Amino acid sequence: MLSNQSIRITIKASIIIQLATLAACYATWVLDGCDPYMPFISDTDTNPASSPFFTLGFTLTGLSLCIIAWQMYKVRSEWIESNSLGTKPRMLNTFSANLGTISGLFIIWIAYTPWDENLSLHLLQARVIFASSIAWAILSTMLASVMQVNDIRFEQVFKPRRDRTVFTVVCCTLMALNVVRYVGLGDSASLELSHFVSYVDTVEICTDLSISEMSLAALFEWGMVLGLISVVHTGILEADLISSDESEE
Repeated sequence: MLSNQSIRITIKASIIIQLATLAACYATWVLDGCDPYMPFISDTDTNPASSPFFTLGFTLTGLSLCIIAWQMYKVRSEWIESNSLGTKPRMLNTFSANLGTISGLFIIWIAYTPWDENLSLHLLQARVIFASSIAWAILSTMLASVMQVNDIRFEQVFKPRRDRTVFTVVCCTLMALNVVRYVGLGDSASLELSHFVSYVDTVEICTDLSISEMSLAALFEWGMVLGLISVVHTGILEADLISSDESEE
């Protein structure tokens, strides 16, 4: 069985990488004279100063998330088997691991797809990342709920994970609503470069991100990503509890 220490190291390293990437991308964007309020995270990949941090940081982020998905799947599988739980937790574990892996792989891919070079592909990648990440958070929360029924200690994992997942979903919803406000309800189903002409101009200049709907959408995107990072953090305590349960046996 994987040690909880190795999982703790992977999760902490992933969180540090993600936070450092976000900080470096935003700081270099601002220091290069761009408007601090409010770029989308991917906007920083269009700027020569911040783009290298985006590409390297999110490559490492995607790799670390794939590793975490595999590690958590392994320890959860063994815990589920040792406690003779039914089909539901097995399915939740399998689907959440697959979704976590898909998210990680697409994060690596999007790190090499600036949206100003290929918007349609970038939007597809972003949709897959957002959908798979949020679905992963929801299924992981559902799994923690099942686990707490068998062992009340997992309530310590379930409650914060539930709250952080709700925060993430709210941020994602508000981000989407503000994008719809900008492009219009009729065009929101098939976003194309033509829908973002005025926004593209502001990002290329980058000194005045004056479109309020997009600035708000960007703000909620940052909130959503930070929410997902906080959900990842709950895996540390989960791994500790699983490990302590194994030690007692």
